Amino acid sequence: MDRKAWIVVTFCLIGMGLNGWWMMTHQQPQKVAPAPVAAPSNNTPATTGTQPSTATTTSPKIEAATPEVASVPEQKVELNNGLVTYTFTTKGGGVLTAKLLDTKDSVILNSHGKAAVGAISGAAKSWDDLSYKIVEQDSKRIVFEAETPEHLVYRKDYSFTEGNGSDPHLLNYALSITNKSTAKITKDSLYIYTGAASELRPDEIMKSGFCWNDAGDADTKDTNYFNPGWFGGQITEIRKDFQRLRWAGVISRFYVMLISTKEDQLGKVWAEPFIIDHNNDEFKNDPKAAKDMAIHGGMSLPPIDLNVGESKSYDLRMYFGPKIYRDLVKIDNTDPDRQHRYVMFYGWVTRICQFLVWLMRVFYDALGNWGIAIILLTITVRSCLWPLQSRANNSMKRMGKLSPKIKELQAKYKDEPQKQQTEMMKLYKEYGVNPIGGCLPMLVQIPVFYGFFSALKYAAELRGQSFLWVNDLSLPDTVGHVFGIAVNPLPLVMVATQYLQMQFTPQPQTTDNTQKNLMKFMPLMFLAFCYTFASALALYWTTTNIFGIFQAVVQKRYGKDPELEKVAPVNTTSPSGSTSGSSSKKKDKPGPPRLGGGGTKSTRND
Repeated sequence: MDRKAWIVVTFCLIGMGLNGWWMMTHQQPQKVAPAPVAAPSNNTPATTGTQPSTATTTSPKIEAATPEVASVPEQKVELNNGLVTYTFTTKGGGVLTAKLLDTKDSVILNSHGKAAVGAISGAAKSWDDLSYKIVEQDSKRIVFEAETPEHLVYRKDYSFTEGNGSDPHLLNYALSITNKSTAKITKDSLYIYTGAASELRPDEIMKSGFCWNDAGDADTKDTNYFNPGWFGGQITEIRKDFQRLRWAGVISRFYVMLISTKEDQLGKVWAEPFIIDHNNDEFKNDPKAAKDMAIHGGMSLPPIDLNVGESKSYDLRMYFGPKIYRDLVKIDNTDPDRQHRYVMFYGWVTRICQFLVWLMRVFYDALGNWGIAIILLTITVRSCLWPLQSRANNSMKRMGKLSPKIKELQAKYKDEPQKQQTEMMKLYKEYGVNPIGGCLPMLVQIPVFYGFFSALKYAAELRGQSFLWVNDLSLPDTVGHVFGIAVNPLPLVMVATQYLQMQFTPQPQTTDNTQKNLMKFMPLMFLAFCYTFASALALYWTTTNIFGIFQAVVQKRYGKDPELEKVAPVNTTSPSGSTSGSSSKKKDKPGPPRLGGGGTKSTRND
């Protein structure tokens, strides 16, 4: 591979690495004005701190409850299905928190929420304190009712899902709105609070965000979106309108809270970040805790226009759980219009990620260990690339044998760079050598590597899973600290095996010092890229390097050394001297008589 090819490939990889590094390290947000908070009641959870009010944004007036209902004390009810404990509250009539019992440390979703998920308000960036009463309740279902001052009656029916497409993390949410006043009521915006999301620790690389789905056109914005840009300015909130809104919610690295509808509907969303109060928790002494941000938001219902006594019903669902692609697809197979699977934001490598996650799950189901599943997945992918890598190695060996002739051309045309390049291309063509053939496998592996990176960003399956000395495959494999610097062995092993692989991989003799230095720099770039990311990624790349060493040894021992021979020129003329091509396929015709006898001239050679 010549200098230009190496430079192009290397800078592509450097660009990828810098992009990933910027995404992972650009996590020091400027302090954003927190959302205005209604005065907390005595029953406000301890995890929800009172935030200072903003000086630039005035919160819309919060819809007040009727006086006779406002005095009712808050009631909390827990419903447990074995894997999730849902805590419902009469304040807002929704899910105050969802405790995931099937996680390593019983993660609690909406722990920093300003209201219950499912609470209804009359404007964006607000949440009601309307007190509901429980009208029905059993071990799988709870029903709330409340009436507003203008005599709109909200009835909320929450129940566990059952049957095909059910999931412990999925709730049915049947909402009805009835006009019990003496006049027609019109509402342009009724917002449902979707909860608040935050990362599990202030020092998490990935950041929580708000997400939505406009009938397949899904997108998400994390808290870094609200940081000042390179050219100044700062975004303080998200406000969007949609024609086909299917769901909206808040999302963290591994978990998501969604409220979904089955049909396309007019809808609006709002979202804003706020600072988390860590003064009274385990992270109060963490230097990053002061700038740790959560995000919350809401989605609107379509405009309503209710005559006296008229009702409007909505078939909604709520998902509180991990982002596991297989589980989300299972839900969608029964109810495909919900499109829950679109919450896996894999980007341009979506298909690759879906295949890799599926195959990794197959190996895990067979062996019961995620580390072994990653190793087997890597071996499978590299085995499929074996023929391509073999051809690349042979191409580099032939380039090595051609290097003396290339050096002669470089010396002969050292003052004529354009002529030198032209003659080199002729030489490649004469011997049938592809100058970029050696880098093709690397180009193929770039989307696979990026697919692994994207899949592992959100691989909730790997959270808390151990392998050898690695305690959690979703985190760096830190075994200690030296002078305050984390010691992560697996990325160091990855770099060592990558340098060793370079020794076994044939290199053209034309490789100059610039190219050699670039090649030496690449493992260091991957070290910086993987050192603070999930150890599963370093495990994949280490296995890739070891497999490459194995293939190079096998090919050297058992493979046939390629010969450097000139390619036979294409014969463009027929034996009689006429050019080949479409004219040679024409029917022979007798030519004019030749003088002196001998018959007629013919194109055939009898």
